[in-house]
Amino acid sequence: MEKLIFCLSILLLLGSCTNRKSNETEITSAIDQFYKYASSQDSLVLKELISPGLKDLLKAANQVADADVENIKKSKNPSDKPAAIESFIFTGVPDTTTQKLEKITVTGNNAEAIVELKIDEYKSEDKLYPAVRWENTIQLINDGGWKVDNIIFNEKPTLKQQLESFILEANKKPHERT
Repeated sequence: MEKLIFCLSILLLLGSCTNRKSNETEITSAIDQFYKYASSQDSLVLKELISPGLKDLLKAANQVADADVENIKKSKNPSDKPAAIESFIFTGVPDTTTQKLEKITVTGNNAEAIVELKIDEYKSEDKLYPAVRWENTIQLINDGGWKVDNIIFNEKPTLKQQLESFILEANKKPHERT
């Protein structure tokens, strides 16, 4: 009986290690693909890598931005700059050059992945800019595969908070915006 319990314990332990490794592999692949396509918000691949909730927020934000473009064209000031979603919304900065997955924590159908982002040292207009490194936390949900649900930026609102704020602000009349 003791041997049977011991064998079952070993099988359970091996099964949980295999499942954890499988989750980590799937999450790593999802994040790699996410950053590969992050600059093209309309990419079909990207849309498969984000959660339904985040997809809905992005769609609403894009609709508000499109409507603002049309409203400004018809306004007294058609040269005003319309509300727009920046292409670097998923990284927090415009010039991310590399990313590296640091740590994954899985809890049921939720996961958090810490990703190191880095801009290499570069020179522009005879000025040398130093390398910069920071970390973002990617929150994922397992919804028919691992999907990005939110991004926690250092010292900034989360991605979802930024999108919600954008929608509220862009829905204001141009003279009411902050």
